[in-house]
Amino acid sequence: MGSFDRVANVLVAMSRMDAPRVAQIGAYTGLPASAVYRCLTSLVEAGLVEEGPTRGRYHAGVATVALAERYRHSVLSGDVTSRTLHALAAHTREFAALLVRRGDDIVCIDAADGFRVLRCTFVVGEVVPMVAGASASAILAYLPDDEVEGVLARNSVAGGDAAALRASYAEVRERGFAMSAGEVDEGVWGVAAPVFREGMVIGAVATMAPVIRASRLARAVVPATVLAAKALSEQGLRL
Repeated sequence: MGSFDRVANVLVAMSRMDAPRVAQIGAYTGLPASAVYRCLTSLVEAGLVEEGPTRGRYHAGVATVALAERYRHSVLSGDVTSRTLHALAAHTREFAALLVRRGDDIVCIDAADGFRVLRCTFVVGEVVPMVAGASASAILAYLPDDEVEGVLARNSVAGGDAAALRASYAEVRERGFAMSAGEVDEGVWGVAAPVFREGMVIGAVATMAPVIRASRLARAVVPATVLAAKALSEQGLRL
């Protein structure tokens, strides 16, 4: 593994943990502590990483703020995604988010709060395995079979569980959206619809709400979420 790959792996590890220590980064990347220290030194010098107030813990540096803003303006087409998500949240009065695939994970890259407070995993920047929840299903349902099998296998989903998921993906394709309840966060219901670019699925728009409101919300929230996903697909986003 080259030095660039090691530095990249350290950055990826830090994106998955809150203010990790060297030992935690090493456990995630498989790198020895000496290599992790060298990578962190380079990243600190570049302003991409900083040592936190607690000695030995590291977090994202100031330079990442500028990178995030460049991403928002160049990749998210300025405020197109933000306007779409805020319009969806205003219409449904619930939390809306845009999630994209990164390898075997999904990442929340934009979100809009509803009129009611919702505590859930999907805040901007959060990374979760792409195996549970409506957003994961909305993406997996449109991936090639071999990619789906690889994602499930690498996440230790096999046998009857894998068969049940594959069957559910067929239903998602037939309906054009996925729904889940309590799969990622207990007590949270979600609906998600795929976002495409040039015929390939690149992410999903999701609306989330407490399970207790799901039955009366579904009739209005599902079509609104599907329409928001279609609107972003038409933008040709390069996520």
